[in-house]
Amino acid sequence: MNSRSHLKMFSLIPSILSSLFIGGTEAFPCKDTPKTRENIDQGILTLFSQNYSKSNSVPKNVFIAKLQGNKIYDKLYSAIYGMLKSEIYFKTSKALQYKVRRDSCSCPYSLLPVADTVLESGINVYTIDLVKSSEAYQFCEAASIPLIHYMEQPRQIGSLYICRLIPMVKCTYQISIDLEMDDPQSFVELNTPGSKLILQKVNNNIILKSYFKDSSEDIRCESISIGNAAEKSDFEIRFDGYNKTNTILAKDGKCIVTPLYNTERQRLPYVDISNGYIKFTSFVLGKGTHLDLNIYSISQTSERKFITAIGSNKMLAFGIDGPHVRNTTEQGIRYLNSKKNRGTIWFDIELLEQRDEEDLEYLRGLVINDSWDVGVHYSKELNSFPLEQAFKIMDEGYSYVYEKIGRKPTSWCSMRNRDNITHALYAYENLGMLWRNGDSGIHTEKYIGSLEDDTWEWWETASRAGMVHPVFTHELDKDPAIKYSISRSKFQNWVDNYESNNMSIVSFHEYSQISRNTYDATFENLRHTENSALFDAHTNGGIAHINVNINAGKDTKVYDNTSGKFLDYDIEPDNSITFWVENNHNYSIDLNSTEY
Repeated sequence: MNSRSHLKMFSLIPSILSSLFIGGTEAFPCKDTPKTRENIDQGILTLFSQNYSKSNSVPKNVFIAKLQGNKIYDKLYSAIYGMLKSEIYFKTSKALQYKVRRDSCSCPYSLLPVADTVLESGINVYTIDLVKSSEAYQFCEAASIPLIHYMEQPRQIGSLYICRLIPMVKCTYQISIDLEMDDPQSFVELNTPGSKLILQKVNNNIILKSYFKDSSEDIRCESISIGNAAEKSDFEIRFDGYNKTNTILAKDGKCIVTPLYNTERQRLPYVDISNGYIKFTSFVLGKGTHLDLNIYSISQTSERKFITAIGSNKMLAFGIDGPHVRNTTEQGIRYLNSKKNRGTIWFDIELLEQRDEEDLEYLRGLVINDSWDVGVHYSKELNSFPLEQAFKIMDEGYSYVYEKIGRKPTSWCSMRNRDNITHALYAYENLGMLWRNGDSGIHTEKYIGSLEDDTWEWWETASRAGMVHPVFTHELDKDPAIKYSISRSKFQNWVDNYESNNMSIVSFHEYSQISRNTYDATFENLRHTENSALFDAHTNGGIAHINVNINAGKDTKVYDNTSGKFLDYDIEPDNSITFWVENNHNYSIDLNSTEY
């Protein structure tokens, strides 16, 4: 986006009155009166594009991040299998290279399978917090990957993230890469929204395997060759958040279609949205000492209409559980508000019962005056109850929060996030609430979870890059923080990092509404000519971010006929314009207005 229009009402009235619809006046000059048209398809809209062959340095939105790898089992792994290191840099061939190197092993190669078995057994017994084991174990069994390497290597080398992509219900990613490795057992895991993909060299081909769980929770996969191993591989991944599928399309025209990896995400009762990033993780196995992933370009596109609703990569969904007593959260909330940010408060029923009227008025003020959103944090682990009893707890908790705060909750979670898709279905269909958790929520990055001191190493890097990942925390004001909370200084650093990226921190509901409007929003009574356009916008109740495919210039004006206001807009590289619209408002665009 390369231009921004800042309009002054008094200087525009003479020109606008002559051509725009204001207060019932005809929107266009009589000689150019258009007919009502359909919002027809107009090809492809580019949402994000980075061609690394034209870059001279690593873009700010590309980074490697990891969790701390300094536990006793991390050191034991390095001692046996060798130290692993990763870096990003540009090759002379103008590719972005994610480079992983492994030092020589202290253990003879012939004994490595024995070491794998012994260490995997030890991890399963002694480090449940690391493994969260059943999920990883099940996948490694299905993919024939040694569990010890799958769990440990990301902790040492981290993953490569490319962020600042656009959240959408439907979109396509175009990726151009090649792989260089010295052992065919090595592989790259690629995670695009809802996917779990393995890229591996097999004979002279690069094979992509797309894994997914079936209705019985068994893990299956479909495979496709995406290119010759000696050449660049160009392929597409089409995310469909309505049908809950990913389609992989190779350059030769062959394709595979698989469900999203996780059955919880497959069964969501509402449309899913793409994450604002993709992730690569390299694994050096067998006798391998290196794996180089060369990325030549990545782009994201969607189907284009004359008016297309698109997501925003300039906002992050955030919230707090509790909330805990005011002297542990008030400073952090005030700091957020001072930056014109906000979030969701998931009100814990038991904590809310302990609040006096002064505290309740303070909390209501955050909702009414500062635009904080209302959610429910159930004080029980819902997974611990029979469904009928769990549903009763959910009904009563919803009603209690609504009564105390005065606003209907829009999202929910439960104690220790012990809940599941069955609860999510009930909450949406009966209470109108979205699930905070699950693979499409805060568990997209399974080992990150909340914003806390224990995950700060990852968040510090990610927030500097403008990474969008839904997140929550507990306390904000203590330094150092208690477990599962963030220290005051780190929290302010986190907020400042997003501000420096020109990004807003918003509630889960606001982020969800805007992103789902990429599917929900419709545009009617459309009339346009070469010089002007008029239309009605209908959304899911939230604001929508739209692109209008016109040839805009410096004199273009956008007017909200319903509110009587001129609007700011961005001019895109193709001269189309992007701006925000509200539900049931009427808009006029004049391409050739002039200021007096």
